[in-house]
Amino acid sequence: MITEVKQYGATFKLDYSLVYWNSRLEHEHIRLVSQFQPGEAICDMFAGVGPFAIPAAQKGCFVFANDLNPHSIHYLKVNAKINKVEDKMIAYNMDAREFMRHLMTVSKSEQDTDTQLTDILVAKTNEIPVVQGPSDVTEPLETGTTYKEGLRYSATTAHPAAKRRPTFSREDQKANDGYTNGSSQRDGNFKKRIRGYKFPLPRISEHFDHVIMNLPAAALQFLDVFKGLLQRRYWKGSLPLLHCYFFLRSNETAESILEEVEATLQSKIPDPVFHRVRDVAPNKAMFCLSFRLPVESLVEEEKVKDDHKSSESNL
Repeated sequence: MITEVKQYGATFKLDYSLVYWNSRLEHEHIRLVSQFQPGEAICDMFAGVGPFAIPAAQKGCFVFANDLNPHSIHYLKVNAKINKVEDKMIAYNMDAREFMRHLMTVSKSEQDTDTQLTDILVAKTNEIPVVQGPSDVTEPLETGTTYKEGLRYSATTAHPAAKRRPTFSREDQKANDGYTNGSSQRDGNFKKRIRGYKFPLPRISEHFDHVIMNLPAAALQFLDVFKGLLQRRYWKGSLPLLHCYFFLRSNETAESILEEVEATLQSKIPDPVFHRVRDVAPNKAMFCLSFRLPVESLVEEEKVKDDHKSSESNL
């Protein structure tokens, strides 16, 4: 059933039989987006039809929005048009790990030069670009303009530490809504046909500000992708804030979740913030864990070169 819903000035068209939508999360969508600043770069790993991505773009952020479901991407594009933010978004139809690795791939020209970030002219087109990647979904999308060349390897295997959560003895909560990050707007090198609309885009391998992981049933298992994802040589500015949604059961604690995250990233998490979103069952609550990616997650250039040599030797 195709319908339209409205949230805080945004309109969303969707088909309940093909995509996920929960109107009870309206306040949470706005709570998180209120922490974003105009000009920031946002990565939405499980974007759906855009409940975070659309209001973030309306606020003046540039959003890299991904979802594995092609129907979600279709309605994300539709909603970007309806809300007139198609020039502030690039949509991806990929596995979430593949999506993040795809964004962080540094081109050969970037490796060989220290090109400075520059303002570019960007088209305001009728279609937002869609980047497709490997997935279990075979339904094709409309051909779109790619941001970078697609990667050829699989990213579906999780880090050993990112397995199913163990159970613990009691429930705990630490609520705080206080994250803000005022990073400056980043320019970029994404090229499209020019029709006179100027909007500076981020060179995403150098900086992004927030990552949204709104898949509470499994998002914690995807944190392994951030270990060694960012290259110290290219990264500029503060490390990004991650906002990871998860379900907490009555026999689990905030401390046990934090231990799992630290084991996955192999580093301590400074100043984690647990926000209780809502109760979904008598013994089950939805939480959002927000934290800044630890500096230990950055990878050195030598390690990247070694990994590339190892990959080439296995071909």
